[in-house]
Amino acid sequence: MDNGKYIRCRNCEAIHHVTSFDRSPSYRYSAGEIEEIPVDDWREFTARHAGHRLEPLRFTGSCYSSSGFAGDPMSAAYLEVTNGTETFLLHRTRRTIDEPVRYAVVEGRLVEHDRTLEIQDRQIRKEMKLHFSWAPAPPLDDAKVDRFIEIFRALVVTLDPKSMLPSEYSCENADVSYGRLDAQVIHALMAKCSEHFSQSELQSLGRFIETHSDDDGLMAPILRRSVRIELRS
Repeated sequence: MDNGKYIRCRNCEAIHHVTSFDRSPSYRYSAGEIEEIPVDDWREFTARHAGHRLEPLRFTGSCYSSSGFAGDPMSAAYLEVTNGTETFLLHRTRRTIDEPVRYAVVEGRLVEHDRTLEIQDRQIRKEMKLHFSWAPAPPLDDAKVDRFIEIFRALVVTLDPKSMLPSEYSCENADVSYGRLDAQVIHALMAKCSEHFSQSELQSLGRFIETHSDDDGLMAPILRRSVRIELRS
């Protein structure tokens, strides 16, 4: 994971990402033996830029990658960093996995221009049909499972994406996070379900909702953001 620490040389505009791997040795195979070569990337960077104006930068948490996952070591990505006063945009690139990552300061910023909410309908349907124990009520048939998903989707559509804070982030897509259903939303969902399901089915649905309402549970709405890069002239 990105520890969020960077060093910028204001003279050369060079960027070094400070990580736990800075002192990881490299290895060379020669004459049938493996030779360990000590490495200290951080000290090498500061030595190369001795006498220059160096400043620490910290990752703000805002990033964008066209692949959807800025953690992919081969994906080009944009990351916002700050020195505590100003915010900068870094463009991270890498030509091959054997070459070091390159960072360049870009005159621009990341702008979030849209957020949407959706439900995990496929995963909910799979859990209801294959894994969840409905006892003592009988399992819901396909029509009733579809009805519950329709009710849940219709309710989530009415929620304001901007007012829902992320509770968990996707490890696969930096633009996806998960929200948490509050008590009012769950109450409204159960009230709407009471119009279509029997009392025993409602009890089982309540147990299903409670079981899967963790931060990244199946009932957590998907919060999807759309980001654009706004370049400064």
